[in-house]
Amino acid sequence: MFLPKKFLKKFFLASFCSCLAINAAIALSLALSPSVQAQSRRVRYVPPSDLDAPKTSASGITRSICQDGCLIALIPDLLTENKPIPRTISERPTLYFLTPPIAGSVKFTLSEDIPTLPQPDAENTFPESQKKQIYTKTFTLNNDAGIVALKIPNEAPSLEVGKIYTWKFTIIAKKNPLMSYLAENKTVQGKMQRVLPDQQLATKLQKISQPIERAALLANQGIWFETLQTLAETQLTVPSDPEALEELTALLKSASLDKVLPYALILQKQAL
Repeated sequence: MFLPKKFLKKFFLASFCSCLAINAAIALSLALSPSVQAQSRRVRYVPPSDLDAPKTSASGITRSICQDGCLIALIPDLLTENKPIPRTISERPTLYFLTPPIAGSVKFTLSEDIPTLPQPDAENTFPESQKKQIYTKTFTLNNDAGIVALKIPNEAPSLEVGKIYTWKFTIIAKKNPLMSYLAENKTVQGKMQRVLPDQQLATKLQKISQPIERAALLANQGIWFETLQTLAETQLTVPSDPEALEELTALLKSASLDKVLPYALILQKQAL
């Protein structure tokens, strides 16, 4: 069963660096066939649970804004206190956002969290941290409502192992007839931490070439960003793979990202 055409939206692959626009597009429906639904899931995201895993509080996260069109960061549900920070194994990971129609400027900012000492009598076990901005980029997007994949470019500093970073993605509100619905800037923000895979995980990743197996291994180790990237890119390169489609859909549902499910995937590199 396929979703009605009116629900089919767009998935955009973008980059912070200059690139050539291409016309090739692959449209997909996020509907699941009965045979695929019957299969057992292999990709199950397990948030970091060890005692040393840094936590974040709801005050440091704004995952979605749905006034005047939805802007949603595709990250795990961190709206409850005491949640682990999503992990990456990449020096410059790829982030995904569902955006409303855009015909103008957007801004991405990356800051390093510098922990401050908690007050002796503080009840909050998650002390505030200062932010040291290490990268910012303003660029132009021109697309319908859809999912945008943004890879942190090589010009940005690489993430250091063990450190926590705060990112912000902002749609800039300016007088533009194509964005008249936008009364003010829309910003989502979240956190990430780069970790090194242990020897066992690194060895397995080197041997595994099948995307679903790779995503399952990453998800089991609490590596959110590369799990999502692996499944999303599989959908773009092998759109006929029904299992990858189900695993991606199930992953997003497990992260309470149901609002992005009606959006079809369309590969479209933008000239930035």
